Amino acid sequence: MSTRNTFRADTTLRFSIIVPTHNEEEDIGATLRALCALDHPDFDVLVVDDSSDHTPEIVQACTDRRVRYIRQTRGEGRSAARNQGILAATGEIMVILNADVHLPADFLRCLEGHYRSGADYVLVESRVSNTEALFPRYIQAQHEFYYGPDTLVNMNWTEGFSCRRKAAFAVGLFPEGVSAPLLAGEDGWFGERLEAHGCNRVFDRSIIVSHIMPSGVSEFFRQRIGRGHGTAQIGIQREGISPRTLGFRAIKQLMHLLVSIIVVVPIGMYAWRFSLYSSHHRADWMPFIWAVALERCANVVGIWQGFWEALRHNRNVSRGAQN
Repeated sequence: MSTRNTFRADTTLRFSIIVPTHNEEEDIGATLRALCALDHPDFDVLVVDDSSDHTPEIVQACTDRRVRYIRQTRGEGRSAARNQGILAATGEIMVILNADVHLPADFLRCLEGHYRSGADYVLVESRVSNTEALFPRYIQAQHEFYYGPDTLVNMNWTEGFSCRRKAAFAVGLFPEGVSAPLLAGEDGWFGERLEAHGCNRVFDRSIIVSHIMPSGVSEFFRQRIGRGHGTAQIGIQREGISPRTLGFRAIKQLMHLLVSIIVVVPIGMYAWRFSLYSSHHRADWMPFIWAVALERCANVVGIWQGFWEALRHNRNVSRGAQN
């Protein structure tokens, strides 16, 4: 992609790593250990937290002075936490990190070369690390199928995403949602804003970060519900579709799901395609049928949640206008 170089600076680069957390006591310790092992000389870590578990104690027990704990006070949700972190950051380059992502030790040094060459935001490759479990293995295979090096998807977001702080301000920071915090899709929307603004994008697949995915049925189902809910929210807020149109989409998705479950063939075909990218290869075909069916059910549930959320918001707005 050839775009103008909008925000290049020749000063010494300082990185600020923003980590929003919500009840991440199982993951945040390992993430902080990986961050403290980074070999770059100039960075800090801002953990923006709204947890009710032991996440605050774990972060505050970290003795590395580069790690700062910030209680989230700006709105709710992941986007608001990221924006609060960006506003509090001192670095020129923002690394936006989920609490279950682990960076290699040379990550910032690899990024620095791209930013010194004029990048405004950088995408990297990611791999699920706990693929000994079915659902993480399924997500990794799905990722390679849809977003592998041979695909033509116009990607604007990856795990381990980074951008210039000035670029983030120029596009209005992360979209936070209107009636409720955005549950998914806000990161890709932010990347699309950067692209539309003419920012210089670099995608370096040689830089690889690892992340952990839910391995239990209930955790996987809840996560995929969030994806469906976020898809509905993005449809309303970015695409401008009406709740009625979203309702028709929800009905269509439900009917498609029912047909797919009854006929089985469509789900089986997707599972077969994904299994070709699995480390277990075709032995994962039958297990992936279960994963595809579960994911589609969760997605429909999430879309319906988004539909009811949009209806409630419209009713509240109408009542407020009448009053």
